[in-house]
Amino acid sequence: MKPLKDWFGLLLSEDRRKAKREKAPQISAYHSDGTTARVHEIRDISFTGLYLHTEEHWTPGTVVTLTLQKASSTDRDSGRSVTIQCQVVRSNSDGAGLRFVLHEPAARQSPTGLAASHAPSDRQARSSLPTADKQTFKRFLRKLRTDKGQALIEYILLLPLIFLLVVNLVNFGGFFYAWITVANAARAGADYAILGGASAGDLVPANGAQITAVITQDASSLPNASSLTIGICQNNNGTVTYLSGTCSSAPTDPEAPNYVLTTVQVNYTYKPFIPASFQFPNLNIYATLPPLSITRLAYMRSIQ
Repeated sequence: MKPLKDWFGLLLSEDRRKAKREKAPQISAYHSDGTTARVHEIRDISFTGLYLHTEEHWTPGTVVTLTLQKASSTDRDSGRSVTIQCQVVRSNSDGAGLRFVLHEPAARQSPTGLAASHAPSDRQARSSLPTADKQTFKRFLRKLRTDKGQALIEYILLLPLIFLLVVNLVNFGGFFYAWITVANAARAGADYAILGGASAGDLVPANGAQITAVITQDASSLPNASSLTIGICQNNNGTVTYLSGTCSSAPTDPEAPNYVLTTVQVNYTYKPFIPASFQFPNLNIYATLPPLSITRLAYMRSIQ
């Protein structure tokens, strides 16, 4: 904020030695040639004058009328523009240097002394516009400073929302990654469990510890892998055998006399990568995802 404050301090200073010219990209200058109003870029500006990038070739000493307007304002914005008289001091091939001709408030030619509410239209260009005095011009510059402060406040108020969006983007991405990883681990365990039994060469079926090791290895990339709980169950024609842990569901195969149905259940507790300090668990209010439990089931059947 200090550079911005210094910039407006220089603009409002009437001391020519302190009226250092500064860049003003937020201000546009309009000039009418009698038919249309053209916009010119302001290269630099001070309280005493400005330098315009223009193709107009004005003779030094010529008095022109400019309307200065905040670049982001619209025709409906009030107090965002001011009409002022300027005298050409020097003219170059790329532009012209102008000196502001400001009247004292008591010497205003118009009793209103107000700035135009918007950039001059064709109709206004043909009319005589009241020019601003020193007080009106200072008020216009202060208004620009206030607008910049308002934009800064809006930006500060928006920052928490942007931060919340980033946090949830990361946490939701981690949640979907965990969901897919747990599902893949359950399927890998079920695939491994059915290899054996009534197979060529009479292979020895895998036990619960071996299946659990496969699932744990497949889900080792999860950040909270120690929270994995694994249940492996086999339903053989109504007889349920628990190879490891317990299963919430052990359905019967529709062709039970011919097949053994193996159920693999994997539970995982997902914890967000970025925990939020703003949360009220008793009211179920969270700034992001709370810790969640992910449960995935995989079913495979093998010939008896």
